[in-house]
Amino acid sequence: MMNIENPYRIELKKKILIAARSMFFKDGIRKVKMDDIANHLKISKRTLYEIYDNKEVLLHGVLQLNEEEHLKRLKAFDTPGTNVINIIIEAFNLKTQEVNPAFYEDISRYPSLIEKIRERKQKQAGQTKEFVKRGIEEGYFLPNIKIEILMQLADASVHFVMSQQLYKTYSMKDIFYTYIMVYARGICTLKGIELIEQYLEELDQK
Repeated sequence: MMNIENPYRIELKKKILIAARSMFFKDGIRKVKMDDIANHLKISKRTLYEIYDNKEVLLHGVLQLNEEEHLKRLKAFDTPGTNVINIIIEAFNLKTQEVNPAFYEDISRYPSLIEKIRERKQKQAGQTKEFVKRGIEEGYFLPNIKIEILMQLADASVHFVMSQQLYKTYSMKDIFYTYIMVYARGICTLKGIELIEQYLEELDQK
């Protein structure tokens, strides 16, 4: 892959990622060909491959972009007066964007990519610990939480959802809703439970 990072190439790289994300989320990964992405952007297939060697590399970029945008939005959302429960609900709203179930099924065909995702999650473990500590300090999370165990259980649940393809039976909104009920609500104090149930009730009405 050519590493030419001039302004035009940087802008084109971002446009490719945004277009690919939209197409992958709408139709699934396998159905979308590199030709389709190039045609959509009105660029040559050669230009596309100069920037992204193959679909897996492109897909990794799409997932990384999506995660970076989510984190950026959460940081912008975290203004003075915001608490951990507010952030959990906002993260829920970001995670439940409309995605074709075929996308999740197709992504399981890339084990090396899934491993990279897990590695990135492990590197973010420090941020997760700080978030839990913040919740304890704010009085929303129980003070005796075993954070390492909690993180491993949460990771195992995500793996189970993917391996058992629960997204074929249930919507991602219902899956993440239940995830919040089990893990977020489960570590809350009475103060935290009261607030999170208020938000969950509002979500039920939408």
